[in-house]
Amino acid sequence: MSTIMYTPFQVGNAQISNRLVASAMFEYGADNGKITEKIKERYLALADGGAGLIITGMHAVSASGSVAPIMVNTEYDNYVIDMSNIANTVHEKGGKIIVQLQHCGGKTSTADDYDKFAVCEKKVSENCIYHEATKDELHKVTVDFATSALRCKEAGVDGVQIHGAHGYLINSFLSPSTNYRTDEYGGKIENRARILFEVYDAIRQAVGDDFIIGVKFPFSDLNENSIKPEESIFVCKELEKRGIDFIEVSSGMVMDNSSASFTPVVRNDNQAPFLKYASQLACQVAIPVISVCGYRTPDMVEKALSETKISAVSFGRPLVREPNLPNRWKNDRSPAMCVSCNRCCNSFGDKIITCQIKKMQDSNNAERKL
Repeated sequence: MSTIMYTPFQVGNAQISNRLVASAMFEYGADNGKITEKIKERYLALADGGAGLIITGMHAVSASGSVAPIMVNTEYDNYVIDMSNIANTVHEKGGKIIVQLQHCGGKTSTADDYDKFAVCEKKVSENCIYHEATKDELHKVTVDFATSALRCKEAGVDGVQIHGAHGYLINSFLSPSTNYRTDEYGGKIENRARILFEVYDAIRQAVGDDFIIGVKFPFSDLNENSIKPEESIFVCKELEKRGIDFIEVSSGMVMDNSSASFTPVVRNDNQAPFLKYASQLACQVAIPVISVCGYRTPDMVEKALSETKISAVSFGRPLVREPNLPNRWKNDRSPAMCVSCNRCCNSFGDKIITCQIKKMQDSNNAERKL
């Protein structure tokens, strides 16, 4: 039986031990922006579980650019030390780890001390309006990304991923459904992608050529006025020319409650809904393309890796339910236990992202033993 998913692949100057990637999942666990023991334990579990590459949940490039105090920010004093502890643990287990960097734009907290700018003016409530980001504010964003990436490098992680998807700041510039600016950051795709290019260039200048930089890219917004496939391919090819090391292909802006804009519910008969986008892009670029979302069986993973040009597959929710899934599939090829209920995305009270079904099952089992 083919086991292509357990073969190594190259990202930048690093060899990844297998093609099963832990995709970023928001941790829900920071203590006023600080990394906690529960966050450290999550990455230890993922490293023990066999993922060749781990991408952290999004870390804010500035405290004021985060979505809430439960989001890690890279500015606090001990960030380098705390992130170094995580990186060392992952490396000791034979894995690689990359930090996902983010400014939340129009999704930042509505509290008074958080940034109140978005791609364009955005009314959140009667008492809260986000103004259109000024050029000075956008310049600060690029500087913050670069500074954060340098701190990550100092911490000893293997690279960073620019979060360009899911309706946050960069995605909101890329999408014509949210970007109706009339300056050099709006209009044609070359302009709408300008902030992403500037962020990438600033990071690369800060960290040098021997540090991995990737992007989580929104191939489609899954809405009526979406970025077009040819525009997505243009942006990704331009990033490749500039030296980016890998692209993880996602979709959906997650801007409202419609099923189309959110992460889809996945069952065994509709796995890998975004593979078509990743496969299309992988034919256009030479750098590794990673396909995320909806992989639930090893057979589907093997099919995607053997029948397309993608380099790896990444998992979010399944590894919340089963951090050891990559290792389990070496001997037990039954489907992932994740049922795509999305309840892990409501883990506020647990102080770490948690599979709510497993939590309930564990509680019931504990009661039976009493």
